[in-house]
Amino acid sequence: MGFIASLLIVYGVAGVALGAAVAVAIGLSLHHRRRSRVAAYARSPSASPAAMREGFALLRGEVAADDAAPDDAVIAVEIPYCGEASPGAALGPWQTRARAFSLRLSSGAAVRVVPASGRLALDTTFVPTSRGGMPVYVSEVRPGDAIYIAGAVRREIDPSAAGKGYRDAAQAWVLRAPAHGNLCVSSETVIAHHARRARFHRAWALALGASLAALHLVLFRPFHASVFGALGPAGDIGVGPAALALFLVGAAALAYRTVAEQTSPWTELRVERPRAA
Repeated sequence: MGFIASLLIVYGVAGVALGAAVAVAIGLSLHHRRRSRVAAYARSPSASPAAMREGFALLRGEVAADDAAPDDAVIAVEIPYCGEASPGAALGPWQTRARAFSLRLSSGAAVRVVPASGRLALDTTFVPTSRGGMPVYVSEVRPGDAIYIAGAVRREIDPSAAGKGYRDAAQAWVLRAPAHGNLCVSSETVIAHHARRARFHRAWALALGASLAALHLVLFRPFHASVFGALGPAGDIGVGPAALALFLVGAAALAYRTVAEQTSPWTELRVERPRAA
């Protein structure tokens, strides 16, 4: 095997390709951890409102019952479908209704949630039902419900409190959609899934990282030494080690992708969104 082919296998396949798989696993682990880790000031009943900070956060709390009647949903999403819907089936355009409401945290502090049109996602269970004789999937958030909601927390002027004048305007904590992304409402089941997926991808990141280190510190160590001049002129890695490296990299990447797909707790559905006029 030639020197150029050896370089491609060592640094291209066993370096870049396997390193990319490690990076993907780390990125997915961090993503799911971010989606499942509730902000400290929203976890503890004894947390002080002074501990609240601006920025992206996942909050857990109860929708304040004084915002509306118990049977009046503060957020509702309806997705019509025709007959028996199956995973991957095309669904109709959905309808979303949402209005501002208060979220009461464990500490008793309140955060005003302000959904924006077109920037709201419900990562919750949709229940099949019927509206006006049409079958629909429905997900609703009502006063008294305990929910998880992720978005951008910031301090804003509260128009419902007069304060003492424009120099002393009353302020309140407000949760809105982040600059890039949606305000996402999740159920406890979904949050638990995110936590498990974070652990799953972290375990694979460690396993793939260990494989990457073993290949380069054991199998390819003489080749690295020769390339950098520690063992004289650079040679090649031989057909046997090359074949073994290709097999290990391919098997590891395929195993990661296969297991990730087979253990995924989510099923993708095609949803037709109405186009903006």
